Amino acid sequence: MKKAILVLAIVLSISSCQKQVNERILFSSSSLGNSDIYVMDSETLNSKQLTNSTFEEWGPTWITENEISFLRQKHDQILRYKLNLDTGEESQIQHPENCILDDKNMLYASNGFLQLYQCTSNIFLFDKKAGTTTNLTQNMNGYSKYPSWSFDGTQVIFTNNQSGTNDIFMMDLATKKITQVTDFPSNDERGEHSPDRKHIVFSSDKFETRNQDILLKNLETGTLENISNSKGTELIARWSVDGKHIYFGSNKDGNWEIYQYTLQDKSTKRMTTNAAFDGDPRVFKG
Repeated sequence: MKKAILVLAIVLSISSCQKQVNERILFSSSSLGNSDIYVMDSETLNSKQLTNSTFEEWGPTWITENEISFLRQKHDQILRYKLNLDTGEESQIQHPENCILDDKNMLYASNGFLQLYQCTSNIFLFDKKAGTTTNLTQNMNGYSKYPSWSFDGTQVIFTNNQSGTNDIFMMDLATKKITQVTDFPSNDERGEHSPDRKHIVFSSDKFETRNQDILLKNLETGTLENISNSKGTELIARWSVDGKHIYFGSNKDGNWEIYQYTLQDKSTKRMTTNAAFDGDPRVFKG
């Protein structure tokens, strides 16, 4: 009897480990005519519209598990807003003191008080607790852009073109040490670190010039894999919290949609089906 119970416990444990983490994915969509913010369930693919105004809204990012930020254009002004997902209450929040964010929004670390953003040609870190702003890339040449957080908030991944082409770099915040991740004569950009720190996913035209695909690099072996490999353009890849899936945007089916790549069986699934733009997926890294 005890043996049977033990076997059942092991089976249930394995089944639990194999079950996909059900997470919420923020994205922007113009399915109703103008750009709005939505949240999608990664398992059911059901989506909920979060903003519904006559203005354009884009650049959604997670502040906490229950709060998001986004950009909204009102006439000739681009404003930042905070939205409580539980109450639906909106409130305007300030831009950084040195920059008006227009394309990419502020990125909030999982620790809750560090904030990351691009301004002009550099990447900045705002420490809300200390009230300080630090230029992380001031000692680098070229243009630095497309920052992203590691899942534990200890590292920053970004793109820089000081070599003449875009490459992926990684900075350890404790030591400020910068490591170059790619060094190809191709356009390598928009990198994101896997939850276990073993891989970097990024967009690149390394395998076909002027055709951006999603590439996966093993940081331990250096192995490079083209996981999208399409004739369309693929951008903005994000990891799932459990590290088993990668979400990205692609126009390979005629318009921009969000796709899910599963690492275990190397399969790709289309997650949105609107005849309009759907893109810029964001996963909460809490």
